[in-house]
Amino acid sequence: MYIYSIWVAIFGIVWLALFLIRKDLKKEILYGSLVAMPFGISDIIFIPYYWNPKTLFNFVPGIESFVFAFFLGGTAGVLYEVFAKNYLVKKRERREVKFSHYFWLISIGLLSLIFLSIVFRMDLIYTSIVSMFIGATVIWISRKDLVGESLIGGVLFLIVYFLSLRIIDFAFSDWIINTWNLSVLRLPFVLGVPLEEILWALVFGMLWAPLYEDLRGYKLKK
Repeated sequence: MYIYSIWVAIFGIVWLALFLIRKDLKKEILYGSLVAMPFGISDIIFIPYYWNPKTLFNFVPGIESFVFAFFLGGTAGVLYEVFAKNYLVKKRERREVKFSHYFWLISIGLLSLIFLSIVFRMDLIYTSIVSMFIGATVIWISRKDLVGESLIGGVLFLIVYFLSLRIIDFAFSDWIINTWNLSVLRLPFVLGVPLEEILWALVFGMLWAPLYEDLRGYKLKK
């Protein structure tokens, strides 16, 4: 069965709900989604080494990979604003958001990913976790006002991600055990979910929650 597609659909429902509930955040939702969408190509690396879900037409990466990344980015980007009932206000003019800021944020993440993979020979799931954490730290350094959003946004996204996995695994018994490559998982399971997935969701949320505000020059107000 195409359970991966069903998991994507669950996040699609969450994404749509956020899009309709907070119409003032539509631009941020779409921005987070479109920035995240190209990263769906990473399934070339993770399938079947890390996990092996069945995709439509058996493509790797499949259509689901890009659609899933789209929904994840938009969801993670605004969960904090919806939860805290905040809205965006302009912090600085758009022209003052320099290209160098984008360049360093992307470069530091990619370089750390390559460095950890080659020098320490870490598996890609762990290097991606560390790299995203480094990316979030870069934002913290430049925008201390966004640290709270980053941390709480990460936890909120983790909760949504974790619950979605539990729902899928409950509906389709043992899907996680049969889909993830247990031989490469080094950390314990938490209520049937690999700790690697929990950490990945946490740091992804920590990076994506403040990304729009940082790169587009916004701040949050009640």
